[in-house]
Order: sequence, then C-alpha cells, then structure tokens
Amino acid sequence: MADRPPPSENEISQVIDFAGLDPLDDRSMVIEALKETGCNVEAVVMQYFDNPESFRKRFTEPWNQSMYTTDGDGAANNTGISFHIESANNNSNVIQGLTPPTEPYGPTAPSRPPSRSNNISPFGRILEWARDEEPSMTLTPMLPPMLPSREDEDMQRALRESAQEAGIGIGLMDQQSGIMDTSTSAPAAFGPANRNDYDQGEWAMIRSGPSGTRVAKAPAPSMRRRTSGAPAFLVQGVNTVGKHGLGGLLTVLHEIPLARNALLSAGSPAASYGYNSEWWNGQEILPQEALAQRYAGEEFQWDQMENSKPDTEEEIHRLMAFLDSTERSYGTVSVLTDVLPYASSGPEKQLYEYLEHRNEEALRPLISTAVLSPVFGDVVDSEEARFGLLELEHNREDYMCITTLYEAVDHTLWSDAFSLTELHQGSNMAMLKDIGDVLAFKLNGEGPAQSITIPEKLYLERYQTSRKDEARRIQLAWCETKMAIARIAKEEMKAHEWRNDWNDMAYDRKQMVEHAMEQWQAYHQYLETLSRFGQMEASGFDTDKYPDYRMAPFSKPELDADSNYQVVEDVLELTSRMLADMDARMKKHHAELEQIKAKQRFLGRLLTQPNKPGRPQPMTCKELLLRGVVTQSDVVYVCQRAEPDLIQLESEPQPVDQWWRLAYRPDDNEPVKTEKIEVEQVLRQVWDETKVPLLIYATETALNAAPTPLSLPLQRFTRQDHEAFQAELAQESDDMPTAHNTGTGTGTGTGTNTTGLPPIDTVSPSKRKHRADSVGSLDSNRAALGSDDGQNGFDNPFEDDGSASTITVMAFPETPAETWQDEEMAGVEQEQGR
Repeated sequence: MADRPPPSENEISQVIDFAGLDPLDDRSMVIEALKETGCNVEAVVMQYFDNPESFRKRFTEPWNQSMYTTDGDGAANNTGISFHIESANNNSNVIQGLTPPTEPYGPTAPSRPPSRSNNISPFGRILEWARDEEPSMTLTPMLPPMLPSREDEDMQRALRESAQEAGIGIGLMDQQSGIMDTSTSAPAAFGPANRNDYDQGEWAMIRSGPSGTRVAKAPAPSMRRRTSGAPAFLVQGVNTVGKHGLGGLLTVLHEIPLARNALLSAGSPAASYGYNSEWWNGQEILPQEALAQRYAGEEFQWDQMENSKPDTEEEIHRLMAFLDSTERSYGTVSVLTDVLPYASSGPEKQLYEYLEHRNEEALRPLISTAVLSPVFGDVVDSEEARFGLLELEHNREDYMCITTLYEAVDHTLWSDAFSLTELHQGSNMAMLKDIGDVLAFKLNGEGPAQSITIPEKLYLERYQTSRKDEARRIQLAWCETKMAIARIAKEEMKAHEWRNDWNDMAYDRKQMVEHAMEQWQAYHQYLETLSRFGQMEASGFDTDKYPDYRMAPFSKPELDADSNYQVVEDVLELTSRMLADMDARMKKHHAELEQIKAKQRFLGRLLTQPNKPGRPQPMTCKELLLRGVVTQSDVVYVCQRAEPDLIQLESEPQPVDQWWRLAYRPDDNEPVKTEKIEVEQVLRQVWDETKVPLLIYATETALNAAPTPLSLPLQRFTRQDHEAFQAELAQESDDMPTAHNTGTGTGTGTGTNTTGLPPIDTVSPSKRKHRADSVGSLDSNRAALGSDDGQNGFDNPFEDDGSASTITVMAFPETPAETWQDEEMAGVEQEQGR
C-alpha cells in the first residue's frame, strides 16, 4: 500500500461530490478510503452507499477484527469457531459437532456474507459480482468434516439461495460470493465484502432495466380514456422525491401556447423519440447508444452513467406532444423527475433552473428578472436574478398580516421592511426589472391556517423599477403598522401580566383578579348566610315561619370601617373595577388593531387596480391572468382557452375560458375524475386540497400565441402511443370477463384472449408494410428502439412470446397491436442480421 501514489485533489473532490460528504470534516476519511482502494473513485463511492455507517466507522476508527468473531448482539464467541455452515432448516442436515441454532444466524457469523443486492444505491439497482472462471475454494478445517455428498448438497443449496437473492443466474455461480481462497497461511477472517483483500477488478456496476416497481398499477384502459373536450393531465407517478406538483405545472403550461412552444423549443429536436408502450406510466425511453449497449450485454462504465439516462429536453418534448393529442386521460412525469438534477429540493423549481441555464433564449417568455436596490437612494445593483417560479415561504405567524397574494409577494421581495428592525440606510428591496409573459408562484412552508385571496388578474406594477418611490412609501407605511402592532402587543402584555418581585415569576393578571373575586364572593356569601341564620335563631327556630333558614330575611349589619362585611364589599368593588378596566383596555387595543389591519389591507391594494381615476401616472405593467392552480396530491385546476365563436358578425369573437378540475385518485372506485368548474369554486376548493398551492399566471400575449406544429418524429411518437392505447382498449374488450373478475388492469391492457379470435388490429396491413419499408422509420427505430418494456437489463423482452414471435409478426398482419414494438425490433434485428 505504501507504493501506491497518494490520491489527487480531483479524485478526492469526485468522491465528496458524488457521496455528498463534508469537504472539511470528511476529507481525511475519503483520503484513507482512496488509499486503501488504490485511488479507485468508483469503489469508494460504492462502498459508501452500501453502508455509510460502516464506511465511516471503518475509515475513521482502527480496524477491529473482533467484530467478526462475535454474535449478532456483539457478545464474544468463546468457542474458538469463526464461522459455521447453516443448513436449509433447523431440523435436518445438522452439522456434526454443533447443536442446531434456534435463531436464523445462530451464535456465530454465517458461512457467507449476507447478500447486498437489496441495498439500492443512487448509482444503480443491481450489483453484479464478477467471478473467476475456475476459482479455488477451500474452507479452513475448523469443524468436523462432513460426508462429501452432504457437503456438496449444502454448498449447492447456499449457492442457489445467494443467486436468487442477487438476481444472478445459476450458471454464473461458479464461486460463493465473498469467499476467497484460504489455501494460504493467513487465518480465515470474514470481514465486510468490500475489504481491500478483494480484487477491485472483480467488481462491476451495471445499469439495470426499468424495474416493475417503477410503474404504478394503472386502472383498466376504459377507465383511463380521456373525457371528450377535457384536457389530458400529468400526475406524479412513482418517484423518489416525495409529493410534488411538477405534473400539474406542465399540464397548465401546456394550455398556454407560448409556454408550450417554449418547452418544445428547449434543447435540440431529436431525429427519433423512441417508443415504449409503458412510457406514459413511468417507464423510461433510453437513448439509442444506451439501448444498443444494453442489448449487446455490455456493462455501463462509470463515466457513461449520465449518458445512459433519457435526455431531459427530449422527455419534455414527449410530454408536450403527449398532452397535445393523446386519448389517455393522464400520463406521468416519473421519468422527468428522475432525470432532473437535484429534484429532491423541489422538481418544480429545478425544472426552471435547469432549462433556463441551458435554453436562455427559448425560455425567455417564461423568465422574469429581478434586481436588488437599497430602499433609500436611487442606486440599483447590477446583479440580476432570473426566475420563472417565485417561491413564497412564510411562517404560520406571518400569515396574521398576509391575507392576499400581493401581501405574500410583499413579504418576499420587501423582506427587510417586515423584519424585526426598522428600515435603515442598509435596508434593501427587490424590484422587477422585467416580467415574463408566464409567471408561477409557489407557496412553501406551512401555508396559511385558513386561506389567502388569490386574484384572477394580477398586476405587479408596485414591484417595477419605475415605481421605486411608491414602493418605498408603501414599505415605510408597512413599517409604521408593524411598529404600532408591536406597541399594542407590549401594552397588552403589561396590562395582563403581573410579575412577582420575590421569585420573578409572571402570572396572568386577569386570572388572578378573577380568582380573588371568587374567593371574596365566598366570604360575602358566608356573611349573608350567617346573618340569615341569626334571624332564624332569633325566631326560636320557628320552622313554620322559616321552613328553611335561607328564607330568613337578610339584615345588613351596621357598616363601619372595621366591619368585616365592609371589607368584603370594598374588595369585591375593587376587583370589579379592575376587571372592567382590563376589559376596556382590551376593547381599545382590539379597535386599534382593526384600524391597523384596515390600513394594511389598504396598502396591499395600492397599485393593483388599473385605470383607477385620479392616478397621476398610469400603470404600465402586464396584466397576468390566472391559468392554473396545482396541488401536491395529483389534483390540478386548469383553465382551457376554447376556440372563439366565428359566427359572431357584429363584433370580434371573444375568448371563452373553461376551468377544469382534473384529479387522479388511484385508490378510488373512479380513479380519474374530470369535471367542469367555475373559477369561484376553484379559489374556494383549492384550500381544501392544500395549503401550499402552485399558481400559474399568463398574459393575453401568451394565450394568443399560435401553437407550434409538432415535428415529424414527435407526430410519429404520438401516433404510436395512440395506436398502443387503441390496442389496450381492444384487448380489454376481448378480455372483458377477465377484467371484470380482476377489477383492475395492468396498465397495458394485455391479457389472455378468451374468444379464440385475434384481437382487432388498429394498424392496417398496408400501413404496417409502408412503415416497415420506410427508410426514415427504420432509421428512427434503429436510432432509439424505445425501451425494453420494463424487463431486466439483460433479459430478452420478447421471450414470453416465444423465439419465433418476431418472425411471425412480420409475416401476418393479424398480429395483435400490442406487439407493435416486437415488429419494430424484429425489423431491426433482421436488418442487423444482413
């Protein structure tokens, strides 16, 4: 190890970046790990993600071999045995000289390391363990020998179980994973599988195919058919970043032609967008190089991992084209969420940041620009901030002063004015230098306890650089209200708090006065009762005259300064006055607070109403219209711009907007719900769905833009998806009894044909022949063959149909439509065979 060169700064930085480690605290740990692995960055990262806790303990503490001679609870093994071989069960195949353990792993370590195939790291899902062709394996003779037949049987059983756990074929299992040749004089020691004794060249990492768990179980095709006139929408699908509204955001942006065109123009158009019959449900479509490498059985190298994922811009193109003309009611954004960098910090925001840096010109209509400027003075900072989505994050107590979207934006752009200190020369404010034609707002944090007002039309005049003087005066007025509220709160605390000078403990003054009043009222009642009892006694306890002593008259005693009754009366009068005074102060404070809140509401409405009479300077900002409200529960409210009525002759046709509520509830009897709704209902019902909605606004310019036609590859992609969905519907119709019995579909509509007749073919023989003979089609299929429809990395996705199915598909036009991808693969295979 001393001969190995020290790790370079580049290697150290790569490990820290990939593993997300601290560049200062974890630097020494990374250096030690690189030294032990010969500066192999891939091996170090894999070791860390296999078991971060063990990794840290290993490279920050001295190696402790004793942990591998203890039982599962850490107790010492005093038998001198470093391992034992387990049988298939606890009642048979007992090893000679050992009592069968009652627990699965017994008192000592198992004979082979446990499989780690279930530990999925961010860099891959399957860990293939490469092995020598004919490795030697001997076990140190620390146990009584068994008969050869029994030993072979146990070994084969262990190999099969390990292969099943790791997903490796039995034919590849020539060596037991984790066992090295112990023929040397070194004693047997079963450390972790990533120890430096293992040859790093014998380890490999490959990218697996789309797992079945990555595709959500979908309803039957007939339940997924899009309602006539209703827009299709996108849902989250299966993802690893938690609940989000990326699908709803793209759904709303698609209904804004200018935003749709911008997203379609992001990146470079592809020659082919591939195809996968389960793409709509979350399966990825790999690039042509990655797909060809997978079918060739080649492993992905470390520097090829990024290139093996779908292209982000191409995935956005597919989603926009899908929403254009699909007959499905919904699709998923699982693939886009997976390929977006740092999606766990909020895929909605990351979508804008990713696209804006790479497609500045194309995304210009969706981007606004803000600058920082001091509140006092006319200097404007040259540094600009560009954004398409403005995040509004406030604490729950902040919403005591926030009742509208304008005020939420005030607290974000003018945060210094709402801090705990007054405005000063160093206070800054953000101003909008340029406002895009499409703008989104995202409420983060806890959100309001109830709701805030969402305007249908939004005017951001007060935040423009040309309105800095008005903005400064609004902020100063806000500061006055803030200080007034703080003063009232201080007075209320002084009026209601009583502090004990002896122990400096604070008590509620009102509660103490009320408690004292109750106590002295009891004294007053006692004196009254005593007086009545005296009258009863004076009557000689005449029960005919006074059946109850309480009926005796109350004789008020002679009042003097020393009279007990007078003291009680004075105390009760004093407590009554104190409570009345506190109530009067409370009412006064509440009245002042109402006036301050009314002033805040007035400030919140300034420069938000266009064409207001008497305004010296007219408003120049854009008018933004609410076009969609997105939640994190796969419920989206979207406004659809209908075609104008061209029959109107007297005046120009007016645009007609229709709001839709689109919801996906996979656990409901009706999983997909689309309904028309009024905007008033939208603004009311959204707060029942979420407290942190995503709001999308757009200008009339954005809504009146002409939609860009889809490219020919995108048209071919949408046509293939349409044909696949028609095949699902036809298959469901043929398998109707099966569908009724199961109650749910598989997502593709495939099943056993119980009629004995071939299903309806949605592609005519002439079109299939034309497509197969088309050079462009063949090139596109060869370029991006689609995906392997959810099969494992090196499995043949067509083996279920038999080896001759691809030949038969090309020969008979009556082949079911769901084998459409088989046709194209067969054509490509035949072409490659030539």
